[in-house]
Amino acid sequence: GQDHNPIFVDHLDIFQLHLDLVSQNFLGTGGSGRLEVGRLIMDFGKGRLVAGHRYGSFTPTFDGVQLTLGSDKGSDWGLRAFVTRPVQRHTVSPDWTSPISYFSGAALSSRHVPWANGELYLFQLNEGSNLQKRNISTIGFRVFAQPTKEQFDYEIESIYQVGEVDHTNHFAHRHHGEVGYSFGTDWPLRFVYLFDYSSGDKNPNKNFDFLFAKRRAEYGPTGILGIIFPSNILSPVGFRSTLQPTSTVKLMVSHRTFWLADGRGPFVGSGLQDRTGGAGTFLGNLFDTSVYWAPQKGYFCHTTFEVGFTRFFKGSYFNRVPQSPGTADVNYVYTMATLTF
Repeated sequence: GQDHNPIFVDHLDIFQLHLDLVSQNFLGTGGSGRLEVGRLIMDFGKGRLVAGHRYGSFTPTFDGVQLTLGSDKGSDWGLRAFVTRPVQRHTVSPDWTSPISYFSGAALSSRHVPWANGELYLFQLNEGSNLQKRNISTIGFRVFAQPTKEQFDYEIESIYQVGEVDHTNHFAHRHHGEVGYSFGTDWPLRFVYLFDYSSGDKNPNKNFDFLFAKRRAEYGPTGILGIIFPSNILSPVGFRSTLQPTSTVKLMVSHRTFWLADGRGPFVGSGLQDRTGGAGTFLGNLFDTSVYWAPQKGYFCHTTFEVGFTRFFKGSYFNRVPQSPGTADVNYVYTMATLTF
């Protein structure tokens, strides 16, 4: 890890600690419900705005209240609403919430139509720290069909943001699309085409703000590798394929090609930017593969293992951008074991 950096080293961090009130007839409404109070990890949709990373020591956590109505397997609708404060990390002292930061929102889901499950959500972030001041309203929707054997499935998600960042007017948007097919083979095989666009601008304060999103689903592994972030990015060419040869083993291979959405804007997360746009926009290709194994019996019945390899083939952008780190490709290998109890 890195000294004095809680992203990598955090000597005292409580990820979750909350009291729950659960009922199948919540407050006499006739429907199921859950009220959570305390420190929370929250997941919404596919995690493109709010999600727990569950890898490393930097999962976003929140102190506050969350109410969930419906959303169980027997319900065709769901409502979630929350009012929280994001937790600020400290290396050697307890992690407390910031008194000047608030994150709240609500999400409504519908499963009335099997081929068109829907989600509609609104998030509000008010942050006034010394490092950055953000007042951003984020609204979006997601429509999808669940993968089914020998059938096509799809997912469409669009997100829009308005507000202010460091006293600068902010408007940005992000769009994700995918079309998949699940083959009727003895070994379950699925192939997915992927598309992503996140708006960018010469002014970094006007780039799409991905809030508390996770990256693993579309942009390679989490952990210490962070090449692509969902801001100022265009990826019209991508695929992901999964194969499950046994009930305990799952293989994944994906490939994405990336450009900057705005060549004058920053390559978010890298510190690189050519304000003239002369460096071009082609970032490169990202190849990602992993093997997941969950033994489910014996000494390792409560343990899962994962091994992965990622290679980033750098594009022409790195030949011309000021202060380029070089044109050598990036290789990343990781292993992970998870114990549940």
